[in-house]
Amino acid sequence: MLFSDIVNQHYETLNEVDIQMVHYIRAHPNEMTTMGTNDFAKICHSSKSSVIRFTQKLGFTGFSELRNFLKWQNNPNEAVKDTTFKKRIFSDAERTIKYLEDNNWETIYRALEKSRNVYLLGTGVKQQNQAAELQRLLLLIGKPAQMIPASSQSNEFKRIMENITEDDLIFVLSLSGENQHLFNVLNVLSTYRSTIVSITNMQNNLLSGRSDYSLYASSSRSPNPTDWWLQTSSSFFLLIEAFAFGYVDYCRGK
Repeated sequence: MLFSDIVNQHYETLNEVDIQMVHYIRAHPNEMTTMGTNDFAKICHSSKSSVIRFTQKLGFTGFSELRNFLKWQNNPNEAVKDTTFKKRIFSDAERTIKYLEDNNWETIYRALEKSRNVYLLGTGVKQQNQAAELQRLLLLIGKPAQMIPASSQSNEFKRIMENITEDDLIFVLSLSGENQHLFNVLNVLSTYRSTIVSITNMQNNLLSGRSDYSLYASSSRSPNPTDWWLQTSSSFFLLIEAFAFGYVDYCRGK
């Protein structure tokens, strides 16, 4: 997969500033391989945070990962000099555990406890598997949850929406939090004033910005661009277990 393919894949999520960055990258492929985040932001008349957000919209963890990808694209025969993919699983787990230790979810637990119904919506295959695991754990805890289709046009989604109220809690799982189809779903959910809890990769994204509460886990691509379709996900299950068992502790501690 080339850079142009990635841009086409995420084109609907890009704004005017993002498109200007894309034009620069296409026009200056060699300069990009030695450029830092601040340098790129300055040249594009943008900010460091905008650059990072742009790279995350494309599915990269940050500017350095995008730069490494471009290096490989310019010289595919050069070995990728980066940490092994296996070690990224460990680093993702460490980042997620640090996040789990530093956060208190009592306000989310109160909302979960008071909720009339709990719904789960996953936007991809991995997210649906994660949602199924959260559903299983909530059922064992005594808080059953119902899965919602990710398409706002499906009859099942429309039927469920007929019964949703502001007393319901909805978990929305998305890796990037920037899925265009997801925004259509959020637009519908916002009219019902139900409480939304997002579960996404550890980065700023539009889904978390539109949610009442946000939960995060760390996920990384393969360091080898030829394996663009490989990405870690085990930390999400770590997050889900910590959240569910933390709710058990919350209920027992009352």
